[in-house]
Amino acid sequence: MFGRILVAIDGSEHARRALTVAVDLAQKYGATLCAVSVAHIPEFSDLRDEVNGTLEDATKFFNRALEEAKRFAQEEGVEIETSVIPGHPADALVRFAEARGCDLIVMGARGLSTIQRYLMGSVSEATVRHAHCPVLVVKGK
Repeated sequence: MFGRILVAIDGSEHARRALTVAVDLAQKYGATLCAVSVAHIPEFSDLRDEVNGTLEDATKFFNRALEEAKRFAQEEGVEIETSVIPGHPADALVRFAEARGCDLIVMGARGLSTIQRYLMGSVSEATVRHAHCPVLVVKGK
């Protein structure tokens, strides 16, 4: 059923819960995990150096989070690939999943309030809306 599972990693507790679920599913289905972090590119920037600096900082941060994810998955006997990609989180995740032939996207939910979702949007909602495959949104305390 699931041969390739994308799990979104942003360094948060929500993402750690999603990783735990994704590893469990990968074990059950013998799937490979693709752990992906998205470095959000500033939409309005005056300088190329500002964009490059933001991407460098994000890549360093996400590489640490992805190394933790990799360690956990490997300890559980799950094959895992990691990537940091630039872009808008929902769009980048959907495009990556489609390009890599992922059968499932697993991600955490931040539990934004109605007002926050209205003002900022929800990455998980946008991913569910646009993904070509099932999306499992892991909620929790």
